[in-house]
Amino acid sequence: MHTKHLKTMAMQYKAALEELQNAAYDVSRRRTRTEELVRLEDSVGRITAKDILSPESTPPFDIAASDGFAMTSSVTINASPSNPIYFRVMGTIMQGNKPLLIPSCRGPDGIHQCMEIMVGARFPDTTEDMTYMDACAWVNDVREVPLSEVPNADPQLGSRFIMLTKPVTTNANRRRAGANIGKGDRLIRPGTRIRSSHVLPLATVGIKEVAVEPLLRVGVWSTGREIVRTDVNWADGTIATKKTDARYIYDADGPYLMAALKEWSTEPTFLGLLADDEPATLERALREAMATDKFDILITTGAATPGRSGFVRSVIENLGGEFHFHGGLVSFFGLPGDPCATAACFRFLVVPYLQFVRGERPDKPFLATLELRVSTRQDSEPNMDAGAPVEASVGNDCGPLCLDCFRHGRVTASEGGRHKVVRISKDQSPGKTYPFIDANCWIHLPHGQEIVAGAMVPCLSLSACREEDWQ
Repeated sequence: MHTKHLKTMAMQYKAALEELQNAAYDVSRRRTRTEELVRLEDSVGRITAKDILSPESTPPFDIAASDGFAMTSSVTINASPSNPIYFRVMGTIMQGNKPLLIPSCRGPDGIHQCMEIMVGARFPDTTEDMTYMDACAWVNDVREVPLSEVPNADPQLGSRFIMLTKPVTTNANRRRAGANIGKGDRLIRPGTRIRSSHVLPLATVGIKEVAVEPLLRVGVWSTGREIVRTDVNWADGTIATKKTDARYIYDADGPYLMAALKEWSTEPTFLGLLADDEPATLERALREAMATDKFDILITTGAATPGRSGFVRSVIENLGGEFHFHGGLVSFFGLPGDPCATAACFRFLVVPYLQFVRGERPDKPFLATLELRVSTRQDSEPNMDAGAPVEASVGNDCGPLCLDCFRHGRVTASEGGRHKVVRISKDQSPGKTYPFIDANCWIHLPHGQEIVAGAMVPCLSLSACREEDWQ
């Protein structure tokens, strides 16, 4: 392993994404885990490893698009109330019936012949070279008539007749073979997240398994001696005990990351708790995890902010890791400990990295009109190396002008759903989690951009389970 010069200045988000993409590309080239075949019904949320092509056409043959009568459309051109066209019904074709062969579309007595056909049933074949049943007259457009009304009809050839009083167009109510999906058609591109809606066309052409990228294996630690959690142990093996002192808080980051990582189609493992005042513990835990070859990505929360309590950077340096920017590594992410900051960094840094490694197209932000209570942005750059907090304060919803800032909020539809309007959550403290109950999106406030009411700002869904109520 090798290190390069550590960047201590705040990095613009666009540049950070570019570094993530480059790092992910290097990682994806070195990945040795091969694609997996999974059952179609188990593939939702997985990422396709290659093109999925249709093995056959659908429908595989011409079928009726409605209940009616299969007939030759050309003989109905002059049909009218004063010039009705009569057809002898030769039988009924149901869904799943064997293909029927009609010897002729006109009987020996000169009466046109047709077949009653149910929606979804296969069109009949004919032996004629030029004339065949090419359309389906809708059942409500015909009238059944008795033999006595049909001129020159031979009763020995059949006694069921219909009368048509208007033309039937060519291919009316007829779905042609391959009209839905053609054999060899590309259904899904590689790097696509499979949705439940994809299952419909895939199952239609008989696909039972799909090739997907292997799940990225992610190890997660929660960091901090103040954490209350009795369902797991400390990473050093110490048994976690219940803490009732007012100094302690519940672990929010660990459960959140485990849930979010599953939501974003990875295979997460919670590796325990780490004391954030013992760099040696983190270094030992990282060495042990990397030695197992069981993880593609490792994540910690806390001890990442520059300052006395932030030792993650020094530990990674000791391990020979390569820093790409403050808070992120090729295979390690040291996220901040405050829950809101953890969630923001996960959505805007970890999720794009996952998508880049898997060859998945990153989420494209949608634009929404911003409603503002306060539109002030600070002009000065915070002292990042001193560990100064970068957060919204009274009179400042939008954060420092010199930085890309990310705010949770709620987007809704207005004017009949034609426009999206987004409001920044009232409390943006990185330690406050209550606003996440109502929030449904993240708002990106680009660096150097003054924010005013009515501005169009880029937004991303809060989670992989995207809300659609604003669309």
